[in-house]
Amino acid sequence: MTMVQMNVRIDAKLKNEVEEVLKGKGVSVSDVIRSLWLYIADRKEVPALETTAEEQAREEEKQRKLKLIREGAGYVHKELVKAGLISEDTDLMEGLTYKQFRDKMYDEQLDTYYNMKRAD
Repeated sequence: MTMVQMNVRIDAKLKNEVEEVLKGKGVSVSDVIRSLWLYIADRKEVPALETTAEEQAREEEKQRKLKLIREGAGYVHKELVKAGLISEDTDLMEGLTYKQFRDKMYDEQLDTYYNMKRAD
């Protein structure tokens, strides 16, 4: 069998990350490339690999969903303020879990109630 050498251009950071993973698994870069080429030769198809376009589409969808979440939080915030359950300066996006947020709102309501009782 005649062997050939191939040269490939790849991002240096990506190369280093992959080499670390492969080193941890005890596999060489050449082993992985040979396996890929054997896979393609045997099956006459390229394995399902994510393309840059697919990656970009997934990231755009993620950003779209995050925008909807932020807009929804803004709407909820406005409605809670209107209902008098929270103050205008309460930050709904401060990284609390739902339970933490609920408990915080409950505590604020209790404080408001007791302050009203004291004023009477």
